[in-house]
Amino acid sequence: MKLGAAAAAVAAFVLSLAATTKAFTSPANYGASTMIGSRQSSEVHGLLNFFFDEDKKENEEEPTVVEDALPLSSAEPPTVEPEKLPRFSSGPKAEEVDICVIGGGVAGLTAALTAAEGKGGKDRKILLLEGSPTLGGRVQSDVTEDGFILDRGFAVFIEEYPIAKKLLDYDKLALGKFQPGALVKLRNRIALAKVADPLRQPEEIFVSALSPVGSILDKALVLPLLANVFTKSTGELFEEAETSTIEALTERWGFGEDIIEKFFKPFLEGIYLAPLEEQSSRMFSFVFKMFSEGAATLPTGGIGAVSQQLKERAEKGGVELRVDKPVGKLVLEDDGCFIVETNDRKEKIKANCVIVATDGRVAEKVMAEVPGFESLDELNLPKNPQREVGCLYYALEGAAPVEEPILILSGMKELRGSEDQPINNVCFPSVVNPSYAPAGKHLCSVTILKNTMDAFKGRESELDVNVRAQLANFFPDFRQDILEKWELKRIYSIPNAQPGQYKGPFPANINGGRPCTTFRGKETPKGLLLCGDHMASATLNGALESGLNAGKQAATFAAAAAAKKKKAEASKDASPVQS
Repeated sequence: MKLGAAAAAVAAFVLSLAATTKAFTSPANYGASTMIGSRQSSEVHGLLNFFFDEDKKENEEEPTVVEDALPLSSAEPPTVEPEKLPRFSSGPKAEEVDICVIGGGVAGLTAALTAAEGKGGKDRKILLLEGSPTLGGRVQSDVTEDGFILDRGFAVFIEEYPIAKKLLDYDKLALGKFQPGALVKLRNRIALAKVADPLRQPEEIFVSALSPVGSILDKALVLPLLANVFTKSTGELFEEAETSTIEALTERWGFGEDIIEKFFKPFLEGIYLAPLEEQSSRMFSFVFKMFSEGAATLPTGGIGAVSQQLKERAEKGGVELRVDKPVGKLVLEDDGCFIVETNDRKEKIKANCVIVATDGRVAEKVMAEVPGFESLDELNLPKNPQREVGCLYYALEGAAPVEEPILILSGMKELRGSEDQPINNVCFPSVVNPSYAPAGKHLCSVTILKNTMDAFKGRESELDVNVRAQLANFFPDFRQDILEKWELKRIYSIPNAQPGQYKGPFPANINGGRPCTTFRGKETPKGLLLCGDHMASATLNGALESGLNAGKQAATFAAAAAAKKKKAEASKDASPVQS
């Protein structure tokens, strides 16, 4: 019995660590978002989102308005599909730069600042073009007029992400930490079940052992999983044989159906926005390791504080940042330089090196006139799936129903995600970090997965009603306030939140990132680089990592080009003048 209790306690610890994951984003939400504003608002908000991919999508439909409902708008401003322009269009003389970055999400910002801070960076001209009005791609936060901070899709910042630790100043982010563990709403049970961390919270050891989330055997089975992620490096985890996550949980680790349905599914599907059958076992091991070794957090000022810090660092390094500059054409010239032209043809840039820092599908369009990639967008090749997610935010007066900084999961098994039970997970960001709400108020975030969002498309008011009803079931002591007083601030619908990470033509599950000098398995022309989480892993860490790789490569290329130019000029000056 002592062994069983100890195993249960340690197992609950590991399960709980995972439960506070970044993923319930969405993360890094990266992608084009749709938002529905507060009931009192009649303004249609045009806002930007990722991505992505990382950055964000360069081409989106015009925002629409739902009649007699809540204002609907795109979180990414309307942009124009790149036109099939003539190779040489009339217009202004090309502005010459050393490096041009296309896309101002976290990958593009990281690439730009890395190139600027590299050897010789102070002497090179670096220009970043962003197609939307704001920088950050999917890693952005909106601030309401009354002072609430709404991340564009619920996202947490994982403090153990290795590249984030290298790039960011954690003190300035002033991170508010989630409590290890999770609360789980189960069927036929009024009180929320707790998955606690007895190692960090010894007083919760009996709660952990007696938790109805998972059997004693399931909790004991976490021990070998824990040993695996603790004793292996991230690189070694990514070298393991890859299967789907559901296969890993059932066949490799031996977990039963009950714990998978109540915990692993809402937890992992909230992270990676796809069924367990479509998630990589390597990505599961990676995120499990991250949460076993550190904490999930929320930055002061919202997840957008990450992008803001990268922006400020890029500007300090001398990078020129221009927004509202969607790119319409990228052409390789005979002299080996590149011409970048904006959609309106008002700006033309000549660059020795170009970094395409958009999501994969947009990159295909941007590169449509680059030798070797001309017909890539028209060949009807298999596309890597894009993951989608929705998020609702509610403002409330007074105390929050849950005063612990902890994640709440829906363990409703087969009912989870139905129209009557649409919620996947809930969080009160203002409890984790008070900056998310004005004094005396709180903010509630509700994550809804793709199939449920699709079912309510055009019926957003009904989604609000059903979410409120389920929240009242989660927190019965607050039922009347939830149904009548909580104010719906906004609904985000994010169709390009993450790239697919398992199977598909180019899954985003590459530790260290793919070579930035390749795209879709082909070498790019010299001086043309790519970055974004689609080039690495479907995480914020992957986006940062790919940007870091591209920035370093661009700095090396720019330094070599500058040396070659200097040598040529010296040779020209030394040549005898003929009379």
